[in-house]
Amino acid sequence: MTEAAVSAPSSECPVPVRVAIVEDHQLLSASLSAALRAEGYEPVVAPLGQGVPSPSFFFEVSPEVTLLDLDLGEAGSGKGAILPATEAGSKVIVVSGTNDEADIGECLELGASGFVSKAAPYDELLGAVTALLSGGELTPREERNRLLRCSRERRAAVENALAPFRQLSHREAEILRQLMAGNSVERIASESVVSEATVRTQVRAILVKLGVRSQLEAVAMAARAGWQPTG
Repeated sequence: MTEAAVSAPSSECPVPVRVAIVEDHQLLSASLSAALRAEGYEPVVAPLGQGVPSPSFFFEVSPEVTLLDLDLGEAGSGKGAILPATEAGSKVIVVSGTNDEADIGECLELGASGFVSKAAPYDELLGAVTALLSGGELTPREERNRLLRCSRERRAAVENALAPFRQLSHREAEILRQLMAGNSVERIASESVVSEATVRTQVRAILVKLGVRSQLEAVAMAARAGWQPTG
């Protein structure tokens, strides 16, 4: 066999695995990028100027793994990036300082593959990326089921807390909103161009529907439930 007949080795280098980083702290993004690059990955830091990354970012970048912080500062909650990332074919690892198990369970419900604490060393995070790419599971089934149950239980509790407010008419909801803003019955009546007696009647209807005895209790109940009027 002549030397020319010997097949030359391919000059093509393997394409590095892309890892998207969704993180609002630039220093952390930079150090994490360096750690990933040292392991042969290609990190891509998501822009956050317009809020959480848009679906187009994930489809254009096509990351195989996304490292996602939940608290993105002014950009909002990172939960909104889970579905766009997974729809683009990316596996999502939530990297957060939260200890809220219901929050973690909700992320799993939305499609995240697992969770790594921000307090964990980079070696653990890089190991999670490697395990995920090799088909491993980051969260054991029993732990996953427990976290999902935490999320469902909290959602049910929120629904129960908000249920009484769904009985309010549009006008009653508006009056409660004004009471929460610190407006008096007299001011509400004046601004609505109705009598104080009419507003007091509507306030009494609110108290009956919420099962409380005073305006203060109604306002406190609404605040605890996180209620806000719709429309």
